[in-house]
Amino acid sequence: MNKQNKLTALYSRLSDGDEDRDGGESNSIKNQRAFLEHYAGQQKLTNIKHYVDDDESGRFFDRSGYVQMMEDVEGGKVGVVIMKDMTRWGRDYLQVGNAMETFRRNNVRFIAINHGIDSADQNTLEFAPFINIMSEWYAKDISKKVTTGIKTKGMSGRPIMTEAPYGYVKDPNQKDYWLIDEPAAEIVRLIYRLFIDGKNRNQIVNQLREQQIATPTFYMKDQNRGTAKSRPLNEANRFKWNKASVTHILTRQEYCGDVVNFKTAKHFKDKHSTYVDKSQWHITENVHEPIIDRETFENVQRILDNAPVKRPNGDGIIHPLSGLLYCKDCGAKLHIRTDRRKDEYRHIARCSEYAKGKGGGAKCLTQHQIDCDTLMENIAELLRKIAKYSLDNKAKFEALVMENLALRQTDEMKKQRKRIPQITARIEQIEMVMNKLYEDNALEKIDQDRYEQLTQKYSEEYFLLKKELTEAQESISNRESASQRAKKFIKLVESYCDFHDLTPTAINEFISKLVVHERHAKCATKYVVQHVEIHFNYIGTFENELTDLAEPTEQELERMKAEIEEAKKEVIRDYHRAYRKPYRERNIEKMREYERMKAREYRARKKEQPALQAAY
Repeated sequence: MNKQNKLTALYSRLSDGDEDRDGGESNSIKNQRAFLEHYAGQQKLTNIKHYVDDDESGRFFDRSGYVQMMEDVEGGKVGVVIMKDMTRWGRDYLQVGNAMETFRRNNVRFIAINHGIDSADQNTLEFAPFINIMSEWYAKDISKKVTTGIKTKGMSGRPIMTEAPYGYVKDPNQKDYWLIDEPAAEIVRLIYRLFIDGKNRNQIVNQLREQQIATPTFYMKDQNRGTAKSRPLNEANRFKWNKASVTHILTRQEYCGDVVNFKTAKHFKDKHSTYVDKSQWHITENVHEPIIDRETFENVQRILDNAPVKRPNGDGIIHPLSGLLYCKDCGAKLHIRTDRRKDEYRHIARCSEYAKGKGGGAKCLTQHQIDCDTLMENIAELLRKIAKYSLDNKAKFEALVMENLALRQTDEMKKQRKRIPQITARIEQIEMVMNKLYEDNALEKIDQDRYEQLTQKYSEEYFLLKKELTEAQESISNRESASQRAKKFIKLVESYCDFHDLTPTAINEFISKLVVHERHAKCATKYVVQHVEIHFNYIGTFENELTDLAEPTEQELERMKAEIEEAKKEVIRDYHRAYRKPYRERNIEKMREYERMKAREYRARKKEQPALQAAY
């Protein structure tokens, strides 16, 4: 393109936050356009074309007007670029520097009027890098001020999110307070109810689709709320729930009535948010009306932690104990499968790490096999026993629970209090080492690669210890009293009068995990002794006369051993019988065939005898 025919690009940009628009283009943009046109006229620059980014931040460079201008520059269509000042270009000095190099390669003259920069005069370019750095510093400073304002609001317990979550709606009279949106809240309750009843997330998704329930995105768009209201949606996806959406609802603490702030963070140069560790969240409890009670929410989190992926057994059914069984020796989970034994189907659990590993390096050397159906019967018997005792002797039962909790909590708190000074001392040592490393690096006493390696190592340990210290201190200060936890457990017991039909809901509400020991003898018989530790919700392991399920006596153990030996012999006899039967039948058939052959030979000889006698 001829140089005289190239474009004079006039670039205008307005940052986020200006409110001087009157329904069309912002007044600030209009003023910039007029200012740039006037300057171009004075410089006798013709063939002008405006590139405008209205309501766009200078921190980002994917602005539509700017992108179009740079494409025209690299296409050789632009001869001159004029801006009001360098800040209109952007607030990232590296990006601006790269763009200036693009202008140089394409012989494009650049003018920033208010800063007196004109690439035709090389002397004016000397201060351009400093202006770019100051622009970026300004953007960082503004970001820090905005972040401080948001931080102050969030720390006060007010929600900082722009829209209330699915199930809530902002109070029209008080925007920092949420009211329950009943139609959506009922769907949230349904999802929690299905999950507690033993449905996995995929099954919940299928049920929501079958019932033709709109997804949260479509529901919010129908209500003209949230980001979905201004963007087109594919109507074919209206009822297309997915596992991620269900998981998001099941893990939102806001449904307990809490406000959870600072879940995400972003750099002032990056517009994409990233999730941060839960330890950095700020949680204010009981701010608005809950949709889900706190006990149900905590129970759901336990289930998610215990069994993030529930696998079905051979029947395609998820067993009620799935995700709750753990190996005593290696700590791995037990997998439940269906076994067929003499036309009877039984659910058998085995350690998932059994015999894994090469060269004898297996994590677990025994299966820890247990019959889940028998275990379910024992759990039901135990819960019936606890329920009956607690209803008949409420005061005594509460005393038992409190005594058990007090002993266990005392031991745990002793360990934590002993651990805190150890952590503090180690943190102080790391700080001293880090200071010494910095000093050695400044004086060039240590190799740079070695310095970076050690710095990373100690930094990781430092932050892990800081996290552990915070958790230990919070655990001590926020630990519930034995009385509160005992009352919660008793309240749960009172809600169940009968445990004949042990549902997944009841199991998940009462039990957090089951630790399975190895059997005393390796034989498939119901008399084998096998211990299982039951960890209850709220009260943990509860070991006393109530949880002892008829420990066998010495005489019973001797009888069991005899029955086990007899069972082993019967297995051997069954094997030999099964082996001998076809063998005997085969031999009998051979003998009968031999006898038939002998009979035929005898008859043949009898027929030949008269002829032989006549011949003689």
